[in-house]
Amino acid sequence: MAFTGSLEDRLAIRELHETYADAGLRGDKQDWLDCWTDDCAWTTPFGEYQGKDVLSQQWDLLWQTVDALGFFTALGAVQVDGDRAATRSHIHEIFLSKGGSVQKLVGRYDDELRREHGRWKFVRREYSVLIREPGD
Repeated sequence: MAFTGSLEDRLAIRELHETYADAGLRGDKQDWLDCWTDDCAWTTPFGEYQGKDVLSQQWDLLWQTVDALGFFTALGAVQVDGDRAATRSHIHEIFLSKGGSVQKLVGRYDDELRREHGRWKFVRREYSVLIREPGD
């Protein structure tokens, strides 16, 4: 996969990824949920979650244990095909738990996106953990 499609679409997709990361860093649930389609699916090593309502519940569960989150993303590929796109991104996450421990993750997202009403959104995100440094 390479960087294909119009520069305008690729920029909008990059901004979607950056909005997702920014919402996580700020703990902004609504901005994070706005990055997803209603029929979305999120697959992680910890489970598979389908639909925005389930993602909303997962957000709430996560933030019950997390005091702060660092989430940094770098796009490795964007391939646009009409109103659909596929992306690959690399992630560095740092979690500070409410108990004070720090956990670090490095991972990869493989994504499917769809343009809805002129905006790109995640339809499916598949997350693989590549490196996990457990909390202290």
